[in-house]
Amino acid sequence: MPHPTVPPSPARSTPSALSKRFLGALGVLCALVGVFVTVGAAPAGAAPDRRAPLVVVGFSGVRWSDVSAEATPALASMTSGAVGTVAVRSVFTAACPADGWLALSAGRRATDFDGTSAQHASAACAPVPTPVVTADATGGPTSVQMQEYRRIADGDTFSAVPGTLGAALAAAGTRTLAVNQGAAIALADTAGTVPRYVPANTPDAVGGYVQDALESGTQVVVVDAGVVRDPADLPSQENAPAASRAEQVVAVDADLAAVQRAIAASTGADATTLLAVSLADAGKTAHLQFGAATGPQPGSGTYDGFLGSRSTRQTAIVQTTDLTPTVLALALGSDHGTAGLVGAPVTSTDAGTSAAAREEKVRDLDAAAQAVQPLVGPFFTVWGASQIVLYAVATIALRKAWGGQTGRRRVLAWLRALAVVFGAVCASTFLANTIPWWRAGDSTGSHLLAVTGAVGLYVAVITALALLGPWRRHPLGPLGFVGFVTAAVLAVDCATGSRLITSSLNGLQPVVAGRFYGLGNQQFALFATGSLLFTIAVADWLVRTGRRTPAVVFVAAAGLLATYVDGVLGSDFGGPPAILPAFGFLALVVAGVRITWRRVVVLLGATVLVLAAISFADWLRPTDDQTHLGRFVQTLIDGGAWQIVERKGAQNLRILYGNWLLSLVLAVAAVFIAFVLARPKVLGVSVLERAYAAFPVLKPGLACLLVLLVIGFAVNDSGAAIPAVGAMLAVPLLIACITRVPEELPAVEESPARV
Repeated sequence: MPHPTVPPSPARSTPSALSKRFLGALGVLCALVGVFVTVGAAPAGAAPDRRAPLVVVGFSGVRWSDVSAEATPALASMTSGAVGTVAVRSVFTAACPADGWLALSAGRRATDFDGTSAQHASAACAPVPTPVVTADATGGPTSVQMQEYRRIADGDTFSAVPGTLGAALAAAGTRTLAVNQGAAIALADTAGTVPRYVPANTPDAVGGYVQDALESGTQVVVVDAGVVRDPADLPSQENAPAASRAEQVVAVDADLAAVQRAIAASTGADATTLLAVSLADAGKTAHLQFGAATGPQPGSGTYDGFLGSRSTRQTAIVQTTDLTPTVLALALGSDHGTAGLVGAPVTSTDAGTSAAAREEKVRDLDAAAQAVQPLVGPFFTVWGASQIVLYAVATIALRKAWGGQTGRRRVLAWLRALAVVFGAVCASTFLANTIPWWRAGDSTGSHLLAVTGAVGLYVAVITALALLGPWRRHPLGPLGFVGFVTAAVLAVDCATGSRLITSSLNGLQPVVAGRFYGLGNQQFALFATGSLLFTIAVADWLVRTGRRTPAVVFVAAAGLLATYVDGVLGSDFGGPPAILPAFGFLALVVAGVRITWRRVVVLLGATVLVLAAISFADWLRPTDDQTHLGRFVQTLIDGGAWQIVERKGAQNLRILYGNWLLSLVLAVAAVFIAFVLARPKVLGVSVLERAYAAFPVLKPGLACLLVLLVIGFAVNDSGAAIPAVGAMLAVPLLIACITRVPEELPAVEESPARV
């Protein structure tokens, strides 16, 4: 097959010897990764479980911005325990009330709407249906339309089984009580049967039923405290409620207050776990919702500080699918063994934080999430369109020679600075979150000005360092420096909690609830591209100075480190299959080893083995401690592989056909590289050919970048965005690199490019 080569240095090891060394080192490194992950996966000693009574008060549409000590004293008093926000994303963008109760029932995303996303956007949220009481009204057997819910769930790709929670509690003989309609859905088994159900139309009735249940030994009580719908944010087909938003929130608060009084009068607040959570949105706009807990938490200790879970790994952010394992852990213990759950028990962190600091934190989280949402689309539009403009400007600047040699140097210097600015934007979108720009006013305009200023500040700093630092003397210096900064920012953020990635222009959006930590597809594309560009720059410098063996070692070490950061710290299953081959091929080429089909198969096989070892080690951990890698293994065991493939394919098609700008940027970038940089005979531009001649690792490095982006596209859901986002970092920095070539070298004879 065609292969990139780097001329071997004299008096060095032979290619075959280097190949054996490299493959041997790769085997050792794979073993070390497996040992490290296995050791890291060893479960800690189990703490004794608590079996305190549990009361779950669920409602919908309540955010922390609705809460005040004057208007909603019961909700405000929950700051005495642990507080957080709840990501309620369901099958569709905005969650309806029944969706939240079904998520609690199934432990996965589920909905009562039988239609498409486009239809759901304008449709009214259906009222939660009243259960059919098959005995007397004092709590006898009751049924809900579970068969219909399960039929709808079977038609989506989330593998939800409504009734999972109720079935698990019933199988364990746990005494339960459902108060009002939503609670009946939560506690129904897979056949739709609710062991005990009571309707309660007043706060006093709610409190009375809860107190009687706790005093009689009921272990799990679930209360539906009502629905809040925002008259200013309803779908077009939904009629506004008679009560204002504030009045609806007060009604929810009254039910919660009644439950608090009932707990205090029966089992006691310190001995009873109380979860108060908003399970759905108030309208068509997704928000982070209210969440709080008091009393004993799963395992040991009491709720204090901020809510959190292993599924989000974010301080003060949990999701509705975390509530099911929380109820089961509190009622049955952490070894409940219920399969099919995607969340993790809700616990608490940062105990001792003041109530004021807790409330400020949760309000800030939703404020940031809402401030960034309307800016993400315009950002990508402007960023993508400006990339196309950059390619056009570079095409003209590289072909023309205004003002003779002096004028050309000046034009190329300006082009180099402009290209570095474009490359610096990527890391700056994350660093901007070190400045709380979302607090600058309440309008989208003020937020746009604030985030633009924050991004611009970091772009200026990174650009100045790239062009003025000691690496500026090497034409690949800015490329390597900006690549390093981009990768380092993402790596450090992954290791410290993904604070910069969350609610950033180029990051993870908690209201979307696709991922809360680590590296998503866009972040993977930037991290992996930045890592590879930095590696190319350093390896090229080592090779040019006659240090080929250190260059091979550096490439191999950089690849292993990038794999660890992406696969372990970044919890990215789809990243290592792209990173390992790309860096592996680069190491072989730098070593002067010919790329053959046999070596390709060996390297790809080693990649699969490393990923299998990491995933299997994670799967061996307790269910509640597993990351998505271990859960993926369980999904394969359960036979859900096809649904994953189907969902990934559908997401890629939606991006390709729905986001025309990303597709256009990718196409234009490919044309620009192919016909402006790599094909000098077409437009008379010879700079890339000269760069290849001057910097021997550049050409094979770019070939490895292509391998990285293509594999990343193929193995990731929403992978269609990976090549486009990677190109937005790589192509500007490549332009910055080639603008130095005319200054460094005399013209060289053109020859066909080999990759």
